[in-house]
Amino acid sequence: MSGYTEEYIRQKLTEKLEATHVVSLKPPEMDIRTALPWVTIVAAGLFLRAAISLHSYSGQNQPPKYGDYEAQRHWQEVTVNLPVSDWYRNTTDNDPLYWGLDYPPLSAYHSYLVGLWARRWHNESYVALHESRGISTDQHKQFMRNTVLLLDVLLYLPAILYATYTVRKRLANDRSEVAEWTSLTLAVLFPGQILIDNGHFQYNNASLGLCVLAVVALLERRTLAGAVLFCLALNYKQMELYHALPFFFYLLRYCFTGWDKSSTVLERLTTGVSRLAVLGVTVLATFLVLWLPWLSSLEAAGQLVHRIFPVARGVFEDKVSNVWCMVNVLVKLRNFPNTTMALVCLLCTLLAVLPSGLHLLLQKASTIRSFLYSLAVTALGFFLFSFHVHEKSILLVALPVTLLLPLEPLAACWFLQIATFSMFPLLHKDGLTVPFEVVDESDGCGGKFRVVVVSSQFQGKPLLQRHRLVNAALEEELKTIHAFSQKTYTPEQWAGESGP
Repeated sequence: MSGYTEEYIRQKLTEKLEATHVVSLKPPEMDIRTALPWVTIVAAGLFLRAAISLHSYSGQNQPPKYGDYEAQRHWQEVTVNLPVSDWYRNTTDNDPLYWGLDYPPLSAYHSYLVGLWARRWHNESYVALHESRGISTDQHKQFMRNTVLLLDVLLYLPAILYATYTVRKRLANDRSEVAEWTSLTLAVLFPGQILIDNGHFQYNNASLGLCVLAVVALLERRTLAGAVLFCLALNYKQMELYHALPFFFYLLRYCFTGWDKSSTVLERLTTGVSRLAVLGVTVLATFLVLWLPWLSSLEAAGQLVHRIFPVARGVFEDKVSNVWCMVNVLVKLRNFPNTTMALVCLLCTLLAVLPSGLHLLLQKASTIRSFLYSLAVTALGFFLFSFHVHEKSILLVALPVTLLLPLEPLAACWFLQIATFSMFPLLHKDGLTVPFEVVDESDGCGGKFRVVVVSSQFQGKPLLQRHRLVNAALEEELKTIHAFSQKTYTPEQWAGESGP
C-alpha cells in the first residue's frame, strides 16, 4: 500500500511539469467528521423548505383560477382522467382557458404520476374530474407540498450538492474547507428557489436538477449522458431553452476537436461527422420516446407545440425585472402585435447571447469553465430580452451562477441576492413577504384565535380599516369562529415593536 498523500502527488506534478493546475480525482473518504457537515446542510435545506411550505401559495383562496398551485393540481386531474391524446387538446373535459396544460411531455408524465399517487393512495377527490377545482383543504395542501419536497430530496438537493462540489474540486483555486462548505451551503439555501417551489408552488426543482446533472456529465466528459439529461430538462420545462445554446455550441465543438495531431484532415472530418451523427441520433431518440403519443398526426404534434409556445400571452408577465418591462413604462408594448414583438424579442435575444456562444465554439481551448460562464451569460440574455418572461425565470440565470459560487463567490452571492429581490412583487402577491402569527387558543377545536398581521397594505390606514381588511380576508372562516382577536402593524411599526 502506498504511503504517498494527495498533496505530495499534487506538489510533485506541479514542480516537475510546471503545471498551473493539478486536480485529484480521488473520491473523498467519508467518515463522521466529513459526513456531518453534508448532513447538516441537507437538513437545514429541508427544514427551510418545509417551513416555507406551511405558508400561503400562489392563488390561495383567490377564485376563479386560484393560481399556479391550482394549475399544477389541475394538470394532475387532466392527465389521470383523460386519454393521452387529449392532454393538450381542447375538449369538453379539457378547457384550455382553465389552466390548459402548457408544459412539455415529461412534465405531463410527472403530473400523471402524482395524480395517480393522489387518487390511489390519498383521496380521489384531489383529482376528481371537474369537481376538484379550487380544492384547498389542509390535507391536500400537505400532499401537494410533500410532492415538491420529495423531488427536492430525490433530485434537486443531491444534484446541486454534487455539481457544486465537483465544480469546486475540478476548477476552484481556493481549496480551504471554509470555502467548500460556504459554497455548498449557499447553493442549498438559495432563497429564490425555495420561495418559488416551496412557497409560490412549482416544480422547478425537477428541470433545474436535470440541467445540473447534465452540466456535471459534460464536466466529467460523459457527453451522451449530458445530452440526454439536458433533453429531459428541456422536455420538462421549455424555459430550459435559456441554457440550450451553450450546450449546443459546447457539444458541437466537442464533435470536431480533440484530434490526434498525426491524423489527416479527412480522418478528422470523418470522426467529427460520426460523433455528430451519434449525438444527433441520441437527442432525436430522446425526443421521440417522450413525444411518441403525439406523433401519430401532424395536428396532434402541432397542438402540443402551440400550447408549449403560446405567443398570445404577451411580451412579459406582471412586474418582471427585464428590459421590456422597463421600456413599457415609456412605450406601451401591448399596443404592438404580439407577432411583431416576438420577432423583436428574438432579434434582441440573439444579439445578446450569440457572442458568448460563438466564443465558446471558436476559442482556441474550450473549457468547462467557459461553458459555465456562457450558461450564465446566455440565460441572463434570455431573461432580459426574450418573449413572455416570467418573474420566476430568473431562477434559470441563478442556476449557473450558483455553480459559479466556488469560482466567483462574491459576484455570485450578490447576484443571487438580487435575483431573489427581483421577485419581490410576485412573492408579495403570494403573501410570502409578510410575517404573521396565528395562535389557536381553543385547544385545537378552531373556535378561538389570536392573530398578529404585518402588511404594507395597512400603510396610512386607521385601525378600523385595518381590521376590516383582515375580516374581509377571512370572511367565510369568521362565520364559524367563535372568538377572534387581532393586532395589525405596518412593516415599520413591526420593526419598532419587535426591535431591541
